[in-house]
Amino acid sequence: MGHSYTTVSVVFPGFHATAGPGVSPADSKKSCQLSVGVRIPPGFSFGIKAIGYRGLYQLSDKVTATQKAIYYFQGHPEQATASSVFTGPVRGEEYLNILTFSAPLRSPCGGSTVLSLSNSINIDNNANKQGGGYISVGSLKLGENQTYAFDWVKC
Repeated sequence: MGHSYTTVSVVFPGFHATAGPGVSPADSKKSCQLSVGVRIPPGFSFGIKAIGYRGLYQLSDKVTATQKAIYYFQGHPEQATASSVFTGPVRGEEYLNILTFSAPLRSPCGGSTVLSLSNSINIDNNANKQGGGYISVGSLKLGENQTYAFDWVKC
């Protein structure tokens, strides 16, 4: 947690997806779910306004990579979703991608809750079966992998 309680950075070693000739279809989509217990100060509520992803990617012509994030508070049916798509050709590049939530969910006011975060990455080469691609979230070179930006409000 950052000193101002507005960001949290998470490292996901080995979180990558790949697709192409000779690659198992199971390798084209990866997901990771985190559940975090949170104590909320009395009189406050929070939501996630954005998630910053850092990593590496490479895509053949017409091959796409999708990043998707979902979060919710356990016991509440509403979910917030954000996603973005990259389209090739891209030759092995680093990226910084910021997913923003157009309508962030708010936690309950004060008390304790469990925040569930789901992240997925997918490579789709259906438009170019001879092409391939790769996307990773983070690397040793880049350091932090994902940064969650919180938005605190009084309630």
